[in-house]
Amino acid sequence: MSVYNVHLEYVQTESYKMTEYFNKTNRSWRISQCCQFFDPKLVKTYNVGTTTKTTALGPNGKQKVQEKALANLDKLYKTLSEYFAKQPVNLRSFRISTTLLPVYTVEEAKPWYQEIDDKIRLKLERIGKVAKDNEIRLSMHPGQYTVLASNNSDVVKNSIEDIEYHSTIGKYMGIEPREFVVNIHLQGVYKGTREEGINRFATNFQYLSDYAQQCLAVENEDKPNGYDIEHVLDLCTRIPTRATFDIHHYDCWGRKQRPYPTVNLSEFKDAVKTWGSVRPLFHVSHTRQENGVDVAKALEHSEILHDLDRLAVMVPMLQYADFDIEAKNKEIAVNHCYNFIKEEEMYAGEPLLAL
Repeated sequence: MSVYNVHLEYVQTESYKMTEYFNKTNRSWRISQCCQFFDPKLVKTYNVGTTTKTTALGPNGKQKVQEKALANLDKLYKTLSEYFAKQPVNLRSFRISTTLLPVYTVEEAKPWYQEIDDKIRLKLERIGKVAKDNEIRLSMHPGQYTVLASNNSDVVKNSIEDIEYHSTIGKYMGIEPREFVVNIHLQGVYKGTREEGINRFATNFQYLSDYAQQCLAVENEDKPNGYDIEHVLDLCTRIPTRATFDIHHYDCWGRKQRPYPTVNLSEFKDAVKTWGSVRPLFHVSHTRQENGVDVAKALEHSEILHDLDRLAVMVPMLQYADFDIEAKNKEIAVNHCYNFIKEEEMYAGEPLLAL
């Protein structure tokens, strides 16, 4: 029996293997880099720039926004074609920065983007082709102010616009919606009940476009007064969305209730199932340390994944799900994690394969 077998009652079909552009030719797992690079040389070459709302609404704002957006798209193409296309297949996964098209949802900037929409479409189509040709998995993660379960109608309106913006990136790239991930937090308790927040999210979900609905995924939160994975799974029984299992948030939420570093495999399995025929994209990070000791705020992300016990728990999960490495040192953290997994393979005497 494989040392990686975690006894999940989940059988993936041949159609599963054939639906994903990022896993058509092999059974490879992915660990994913988030948004930026850490090494100064790579930062200069590949990190996208941004434009604040204040700058956008100032002198020559229109020109600055349009030039920055088109330059960012060229950088993303360069990132995928020069960097990720040459990485081991297990590292061909990237979370695109949410600032790719700066101030896209700001009312004053909307006509500026309409003027260059044809250019944006052509560039994103080119980016999508290089991603598909090289099996590079892509995703995005809107920020903390995207709250579909808000009790404020203006926040909900803005959240829908923001989700649609991120979804448009995948749509223009020509990626099937279920294979492009736009991940958000459930959020929105507001001193009420979790049941009320889940109901608001489910109600507002219907106002998203079909593409946005299909690419959306919802993750569990780190604060005990927020939503645990069981609440996200409850949401997934009410609407056709997907649960993103965030291991670090899971640990933080249940720090006083759960043994560490154990993960409830039943909940993990149920989260996997919500993704249907597409391989899940989950999250992992560790609490930041100072002098080898966890900082007081457990939710702060570390520079690399230093917790070998947590890594040892994550490795078997790679049979069933890919993972975003949410660490501050970006590509360095990803490579550190990759080397750990390769050492585990060596000790096991067999490769770790995606099912």
